[in-house]
Amino acid sequence: MAIDETLVGEVCHIKGAKPGSARHDPAQSPEERHAFANLILMCPTHHTVVDDDEESYPVDRLVRLKRDHEEQAKPVADGEADRVAEVYIQNVSTIGQSGGLSAHTVHANNITVQTTHGAGEISSRQMVAIERLWEVVRSLAREFSMVIFIDSILLPQEMDDYFKGVDSNAFMNSALEYENPKAPFDKLARAGANDADKERPFVSPRLWSIFFIIQGMYGRSALLLGNSFKDRRLKHWRDDHGCDQLLRSVLPAHAVDHAKGLSFNGLRTAIDMLESQFLTEAGMNSRRDVFALGGVRHGDN
Repeated sequence: MAIDETLVGEVCHIKGAKPGSARHDPAQSPEERHAFANLILMCPTHHTVVDDDEESYPVDRLVRLKRDHEEQAKPVADGEADRVAEVYIQNVSTIGQSGGLSAHTVHANNITVQTTHGAGEISSRQMVAIERLWEVVRSLAREFSMVIFIDSILLPQEMDDYFKGVDSNAFMNSALEYENPKAPFDKLARAGANDADKERPFVSPRLWSIFFIIQGMYGRSALLLGNSFKDRRLKHWRDDHGCDQLLRSVLPAHAVDHAKGLSFNGLRTAIDMLESQFLTEAGMNSRRDVFALGGVRHGDN
């Protein structure tokens, strides 16, 4: 559905894309979940109505509505079909259920348009790969939340005083698990990072690099925290040459300097910017929204 150069339709999942979303079917494979047969085009208003009233809109009813609409649809002139297809290629809104690629823009490298039938079909395997990598990114955030939390509330001097035994700190005691040198590797494995490489062939080299840097920042900052317990002095991520190289391989210099210059929450800021870069490369952020002139602004995600 297009009005002039604006798409007003939303490509929605009949069976929800994520656990907890409307009509989600855990027995579906990822390929089936994002296949054309499980997608339906709706206006934003009816999309909300349908997802908010799962009892009135079960799967069989949505399948029937889609079939009836396709049967009643009038043929579209070739010129109009080509125009709408071009708009789809440039910018397709896929507002769906519970995160992943939901509520973002998917650009041409993720879209296959079948103009003979006037329908757009999202390249399901690329979409699955991006969603799986994003799920790992969110799992990494949960696994390493204590590393981020400590950096967000304590000054480097306060952390150094704790490791040197100058001052006790209950917040730091919550990170004692990192005394075990295996802790970061266990957390990476639980987050799914070890299995993520099988998605690499289906995403762009830059997207994979950004993903690699995100997991690298979590892992290395956690290792530094463990070394701080071992050496009895703070080994801070902002003073680490390895972390600096990781960040500068993806982020602009002024953005890295901004994050490293923050007294609090610098690591979270750096990770947020990396996530914005991931979403931008996946076609889900406007590039101009990631970094604002004269400062840093987190893009929409």
